[in-house]
Amino acid sequence: MSDPRPTDDDPDGLVAGDERAEQAAATHEALALAAEAGEAAAVWVRGLAARQDDEGHARVLGQAAEAIVQASAREVIPGGEGQLVEELRYHLAADVLLGATHTGTLPELRAGERLALVAVCALAAAMPGCVLGDLGRELTLLADELNAATATGRATGRAAAAV
Repeated sequence: MSDPRPTDDDPDGLVAGDERAEQAAATHEALALAAEAGEAAAVWVRGLAARQDDEGHARVLGQAAEAIVQASAREVIPGGEGQLVEELRYHLAADVLLGATHTGTLPELRAGERLALVAVCALAAAMPGCVLGDLGRELTLLADELNAATATGRATGRAAAAV
């Protein structure tokens, strides 16, 4: 981090302040992008939940959708520890594909939706950890990939439904 004290090259100490302002703006923008991407992904996952005939599978997918929203927004705390709480880790685990395991069936997902669902959950789960690195850059990359995974899930689901 830059030292805000005046130097021979910057007698008023303005460069460091400008850098901090730019960094804060980039962080704010990345946080907004992540929250937006998380909400879009959650809308898609809620759509998957709404298609389920089995209430247990619908509940599991609904919990995953809410965990995506939380992990991509409220859990990304600049200056925080970068840890995802256990409950959210549980709801974002790859076994979301199994749905409610007591049913003995799998959730009704179309071709391509399973992989996209796992990707969406994994990307959302990784977002809180960005606070330990270059938050703005890392979170923006994850948000972009979350949007891409969501778009892939939507597109493959529509294509499979059209067949």
